[in-house]
Amino acid sequence: MRVEGVSLPVQALLAALPRATGAFRASDVAAPATELPPPPRPLQAATSVQMLVALAATEPPRERRRRAVAEVDRGLGLLERLHAVSATGPVTPAVLAELSDWVEQFVPPDDPQAAEIARDVELRVRVELARHERMA
Repeated sequence: MRVEGVSLPVQALLAALPRATGAFRASDVAAPATELPPPPRPLQAATSVQMLVALAATEPPRERRRRAVAEVDRGLGLLERLHAVSATGPVTPAVLAELSDWVEQFVPPDDPQAAEIARDVELRVRVELARHERMA
């Protein structure tokens, strides 16, 4: 069979097709599937809600690092405030109490670089507290 205006690959495919005899053979039709696969199970509401709560509870690493850096920055700010107060006169107990509270609540971050810097700040705060408690 030859068809005009059709590319060679399409002509090759047409040539490979069995010749139509006009008779319909049962072997030309695929056998019907005897069993259908089971339908997918729907998600249970409790499981999906638990998953959403768990996802909401986990904090992305960037956010954890930002919070850890902000806490270390708070410690540095307290040290700067202590320096400014001590330069103008005697240190007030309120500043020392804030530094003491910061040290008690200090938790080093998980990130090794941030943890190293945070421990340096913590050590400096502890040194300043020890120095001023001896003077007081």
